[in-house]
Amino acid sequence: MRILAVAGGLVAAIMVVFGTPSGAAAQVGPAVEVTREQFDAWMTDLSNWDRWGADDQLGALNLITPAKRVAAARLVQAGRTVSMARDMTVTTLDNPDQAGANRAPVLVGSVRSVFDINVQGGFFWERYEIEYHGSLVSHLDALCHVAYNGKVYNGFDFETVASREDGCAQLGVINSKNGLVTRGVLVDLPGRPVRRQDIEAWEAETGITISAGDALFLRTGRDVGQTGGYHPSLIPFFKERDIALLGSDVPQEGGQVQGVPVPIHVFALVSLGVRLFDNLGLEEIARTANELNRWEFMFMASPTGVPNGAGAAINPIAVF
Repeated sequence: MRILAVAGGLVAAIMVVFGTPSGAAAQVGPAVEVTREQFDAWMTDLSNWDRWGADDQLGALNLITPAKRVAAARLVQAGRTVSMARDMTVTTLDNPDQAGANRAPVLVGSVRSVFDINVQGGFFWERYEIEYHGSLVSHLDALCHVAYNGKVYNGFDFETVASREDGCAQLGVINSKNGLVTRGVLVDLPGRPVRRQDIEAWEAETGITISAGDALFLRTGRDVGQTGGYHPSLIPFFKERDIALLGSDVPQEGGQVQGVPVPIHVFALVSLGVRLFDNLGLEEIARTANELNRWEFMFMASPTGVPNGAGAAINPIAVF
């Protein structure tokens, strides 16, 4: 089995920003690693393939029912909204006249812009070119973004779904254009690879139980100099709780499985059909949650309806 090239760039970005996880970060418990064999068994035994039909492209979004959205709306008490996106760092072109479509692409995980102005006419405009996949820009990963052993979610063939010429013919971001509204849960456990026992202890302390259709978010403390992520041993937990969406202030990964350097991406996107929110800005929402002593909220995100896209730069909103 192999991780295809689209995941390879993500691996490089993660390792550049956060370093290679230590041996401890790749363990289920003391001296116990998640093996490749165990991971492959989970990919099959815990899969959501065919759960909602052989042609399904929504994946775990099927868990966000109308009743779940109504329940999420009832969580709004203070009417306070908080952005969950990082501010973009924009680099302008030295020579805007060279902004042709045939110029070299922008660097991975960056934003480039071209500004122009018509003083006489009284208007200003700009064009942004964004390479959002990677470790810098807050973005949503669609289900066509990562493949494993030549397959994407629900058993579709990767090379049939995605191509350089046509983008994602299936499982693209356009399947989310009606918006994502559900209960969001913020787990604030910085500075560690988070395992099952960490989340279960957090649930006991807060009185919140992560449940079907939730959007689960982890603050690792990235923006205050700490590191962390979801440990691969959490994989069965994601299935047991039937989460619909998963996100963090890092690109999710809090450990590795030998031969599978981005196991959370692979399992969530390919096996479960769970879309991912990478590189979120979670410091402000953590401050708000601490102030209100509330770790659940109405979560909203509205991805752009880009045909054949593998994701979108995004500004998700929490409403308390």
